[in-house]
Amino acid sequence: MNLSNLISSIHWIPVVIMTIVSFALGAVWHQKFLFGKTWATENKPNLDRKMNIPLIFGGTAVMHSLALAGLSALVSGHGWHDGVHAGALVWFVFVLPPMTATYLFANRSMKLLAIDAGMYIILFSLAGGIMGIW
Repeated sequence: MNLSNLISSIHWIPVVIMTIVSFALGAVWHQKFLFGKTWATENKPNLDRKMNIPLIFGGTAVMHSLALAGLSALVSGHGWHDGVHAGALVWFVFVLPPMTATYLFANRSMKLLAIDAGMYIILFSLAGGIMGIW
């Protein structure tokens, strides 16, 4: 596997589209009718602390784009079925373990981990399928 071949196989249009979809998925995922109420309770947000919205959304967009570009490099042109499986595998091997370790060290609840990591299995599987057919 040659790094320059992987980078050249990235299709940027689906990366941008899936980055936007990641925000839409997050918005729906965190609504009260799905997981928003439980997420807020488990997360115990500090409402007194001022949030840096441009940093939060900008940083998230950059990080999601980077992860999705990597997924695109791996699955582009391999078909939707292989893309879905690769997206799920990337989540299982590269997303879930470090998230779990971070949540354990931060003493965050496993319920919160399930909510947060659950969104990413949907995102990476969906993105893998879409990028696989691109």
